[in-house]
Amino acid sequence: MSTEILQRTRLTIKSRTLNKILALILSIVYGLFIVLSLQIQFSLGSGDIDSLLHFFDEAGNDISTVSLSGDYVFRIAVFYITQYFDIETLVVLNTMAFLIAYLIFYLYSVNIRSQAYLIYILPLFFMVFFTPNVQVLFSSGIRSGIAFTVLMFALSNYKGLTRYALFLISSAIHLSMLPILALYVFFYILNNRMIKTPFIVSLFLLFMGTFIIAFGGTKVHFVDVDSASISYNLLIFYAALLIIFINKKAIKDLYGFLSVGLIFIYICGLFIDASYIRYVGNSILLYLFFLIKNGEKGTIEVFTVGYSPFFILTLLYSITNWI
Repeated sequence: MSTEILQRTRLTIKSRTLNKILALILSIVYGLFIVLSLQIQFSLGSGDIDSLLHFFDEAGNDISTVSLSGDYVFRIAVFYITQYFDIETLVVLNTMAFLIAYLIFYLYSVNIRSQAYLIYILPLFFMVFFTPNVQVLFSSGIRSGIAFTVLMFALSNYKGLTRYALFLISSAIHLSMLPILALYVFFYILNNRMIKTPFIVSLFLLFMGTFIIAFGGTKVHFVDVDSASISYNLLIFYAALLIIFINKKAIKDLYGFLSVGLIFIYICGLFIDASYIRYVGNSILLYLFFLIKNGEKGTIEVFTVGYSPFFILTLLYSITNWI
């Protein structure tokens, strides 16, 4: 009997090792895909990459040109890296894009509960990571992508002072992490064991809280300048309905709560004429993490079926904009 247990243990260890190796390889491939996406954006002159390169080309070696603003930490870091390693700015940005895409993809991969769940989650997993709203976090929005990566590792891997220190670092890199941190605090207030509220009441309170956060965001100046078309907003609204109503237990889970909260911020932005489209990708990623960690098979299947049209249409929309 002990021999059988030992053999099963060895088989389990080998299986986990192979899974980690596969996750590592796929993460590298995804990172390279994001770099390719970044190069395409650079050649087309679209996204944040073009404005960043223009700034550093104009600045040259003069670090004093970096003003004390929201992107101060990021730009100073890029300055020092280019100077220390004597490499071009584009190489630094490509490396950063590769690393954050690789790290997030690997983090999600190794958190899949079992091979049984892998079968259910895999189609959705790849659809989410190749959704244009998610891709842009790692390619066009490199700075916010770095901040989000730091935040995700703080939430998933650390506790106590280390977690809070990483929260501060992520906010220093990009102020757009502040609403996520506000939602983090709000989650523990609403889910206090002494306060039990029905789903609809919790949803209403979350919506009211996110409205305040959305309004406050217009004062901190991390709202997107460009707004999406009506048809694209309707498409995102469809995805929002999936995230909010597919599983009522989502708002009782930290990652599900953050996901619903961010999609609410986006919706609230439509009412106050502020574009929070940057949070759509964050919301989708956080909901995927909720499904990976605590999602039931039925929820995963229904969400995958419902998400497929959104993925296909947004992908086609993105391709037509590139052509």
